[in-house]
Amino acid sequence: MTDEIRTARLLLRRARAEDIDPMHAILSNREATRYWSTLPFTELAQTEEWMAPMLDPSEGSGDEFVIVADGRMIGKIGCWQPPEIGFILEPATWGSGYAGEALAAFIDHRRARGAQEITADVDPRNAAALALLVKAGFVETGRAERTFKLGDEWCDSVYLRLDLQPLS
Repeated sequence: MTDEIRTARLLLRRARAEDIDPMHAILSNREATRYWSTLPFTELAQTEEWMAPMLDPSEGSGDEFVIVADGRMIGKIGCWQPPEIGFILEPATWGSGYAGEALAAFIDHRRARGAQEITADVDPRNAAALALLVKAGFVETGRAERTFKLGDEWCDSVYLRLDLQPLS
């Protein structure tokens, strides 16, 4: 299993215990988690539990990486439940191109591992994530209303898929 992926500006690597605190800062940030699949975490124990499969991949089925820029962990990307991708970055990095750079590298990684597709389930209000995925070649495969409830709010879903062809 690949432990590291390097891009021009980023290191994608497997999670470590020291990533729990910086990941908690992201997962407890209301802006970062606005369109995430959970409400913002309030306790460090929530982040520890959420990260447990990332810290011991033999127990999980995922293929996930933390994203490091300038020596600092700024987010995560990966298939938490292959083939479904998820990614989250700290808001201070938004607009830097890091998400697109990490996504391109992760797509190449999955293709090299022989994956046939990558799927995504995105809140339709998350225009930035939808645009990023479409730019990377994902196509919409469907929509559904009221797919899950976060707190008092129902969320809808846009489903996307990227068919992976082997590199020639």
